[in-house]
Amino acid sequence: MDHVEENLNDNEVYLNGINTLMGIDYYRESPILYSFSSTAGDYQFSVNVYAVGVNAKDLYYDGLMIFVNNVSIMKDSAVIEDPILKISVELDQSTLLVGEELSDTGSIYFDPSQPFAYYNVPVLFLFDADDYLKVPDEDAFAVIDRILVEYSDGEKDEDNALIFDDSALFIASRELISDAAYHKDTAFDINVEDYKLRDDFADQVPTDAEILTFGLNADHGDLDAYNWTVWKTMLIYVALVIVVTYLLFFHKMVREHFKTKNYIPRNNTGNTITVEPIFKDPDINQKDGR
Repeated sequence: MDHVEENLNDNEVYLNGINTLMGIDYYRESPILYSFSSTAGDYQFSVNVYAVGVNAKDLYYDGLMIFVNNVSIMKDSAVIEDPILKISVELDQSTLLVGEELSDTGSIYFDPSQPFAYYNVPVLFLFDADDYLKVPDEDAFAVIDRILVEYSDGEKDEDNALIFDDSALFIASRELISDAAYHKDTAFDINVEDYKLRDDFADQVPTDAEILTFGLNADHGDLDAYNWTVWKTMLIYVALVIVVTYLLFFHKMVREHFKTKNYIPRNNTGNTITVEPIFKDPDINQKDGR
């Protein structure tokens, strides 16, 4: 938030934040997979698609990053403040895990009025992995047929669901587009080979020379200044765990122990009462053994 939130429209700064936040190995700056911009009129925006690489549980994946920014929308001669975006993709096969089922359509939402976080960025990721682009039980991958960008001014219906404009802000498609949209592009065409870069590296991890050759950006923000925040948070959690554990399992026993130990019976005048035991062993006469 300190370094990125105010730089949504600065691709280099914002995507560096995405690299840092998401743990992305790299994204390819040049050549870019796809780019479309509208810089005039009532509906302005930029859509850029980058090839990316990630490492998850010691497995390396290639993928795509669809990034939408520079959004400025006017309606009824007034600028819509912080329009909420819905970025969707439609695939040629059902490979995306949505809920508990595989689907050929997936979406993410971005609300610019909310803080920068991994779940609130105008970026949609797709990888050549299970539940993303990989076709189950096959050595094949789904292809993006369409990218759809919609917007809402924040108005909701009676079911508290966002109401999006009847016309999409933008549609990019491999085929003719019949749906209503303020901007359309049928020159969209991204193939699997376009983003699978690791096959061209000498190893899974690109060398410095390969980073330059392939136009990759592998920069990550320096988080050293925030290490104290992490340690402070951990210490607070540890302290809370100790306190809760004590209250749940030990406090009652400790209280009873001190209550019993410190109890001294007294009469109405405040004098100490010597309490004789109810049961005691009888005295034994050492002479006759009784």
